[in-house]
Amino acid sequence: MVPGYQRLVPSTLVACATLLVYDHLCTLDQEVAHVWSNPLSGGSILFMLNRYLPYVDTFMSLNLQVLSLNDPQSCLKQNTVLTWFIVFGIILSETILILRTVALWGRRRIIIIILCCSSGLTFIPAIVITELEIRSLEYIPSLLPHLPGCRLGRASPIIIFSYILLALSETTVGILTAIQAYRSLRFSHSPWVKQMYKDGLLYYVYVLALSIANVLVAALAPRYLANWLASPQRVIHSVLCNRVLLQILRQRTGTLTNRLPVVSPDQDQRRPIPMFTSFIENEEMDTNITIACMLHHIRRRNPGYPCRRNVVLKTFASNQRF
Repeated sequence: MVPGYQRLVPSTLVACATLLVYDHLCTLDQEVAHVWSNPLSGGSILFMLNRYLPYVDTFMSLNLQVLSLNDPQSCLKQNTVLTWFIVFGIILSETILILRTVALWGRRRIIIIILCCSSGLTFIPAIVITELEIRSLEYIPSLLPHLPGCRLGRASPIIIFSYILLALSETTVGILTAIQAYRSLRFSHSPWVKQMYKDGLLYYVYVLALSIANVLVAALAPRYLANWLASPQRVIHSVLCNRVLLQILRQRTGTLTNRLPVVSPDQDQRRPIPMFTSFIENEEMDTNITIACMLHHIRRRNPGYPCRRNVVLKTFASNQRF
């Protein structure tokens, strides 16, 4: 009979794999419409890496838990590969959230500097800490060879500092998002902008809660459960960041579709959709499109009318009454 604690980890991994597949099925239509149907770009590459790499480490981790591996060296090698997959995946997801925050702030230099410093102080030490933890791992042969999984004999508790650094980085992103949300939502009436800030703050709460849970588990739980929530954190990061990217891609696709034609359709179709440009610029572009449409309407009804912006707005409102 498998002990309860040994059932906990594989059960959690099964739940993670189920969530990963379920979310993929729920958003597959959006992926086809906004990623595969558009030219390849930096944003779409980030999306595909963030979308499909979690399958590798999640099912690799699940495989390690269900197979009977009684070779300590094999356990160490496979867990080393798995650990670096998880670390790279979390860094990738954090990078997406950071780029999104830079875009929310209109790519202001001070924000870029703050987030670059925060990233450097998080990612570099986290990589070093992960390497130190891997070197400290020692697996031992199981006393019950028929039981699945690897038996961890010794490991350093240093990994807790990686989770603390990650929580601090996420807090920086969350604070900057909250500040910009407070500044922007007082003036913006765009439903998608409001939804973007709402989702962003909600996602921050989720990932921060997982980071804090990882710190507590690493500090208080038995050593064999220290990385129990590493895979859930990886999967949640991926799922939430995928939704962030799809939300941006959906808006960008709609904006470009509604843009007045300034080039031939064939030329426009070959252009990749921008991802992490300023959302401020995007709102200004929407406004300019609206003004251009107003001007076109006025000129049709009043040939030779002047093109002054303030007059256009007033005249359009006046004409709409009739």
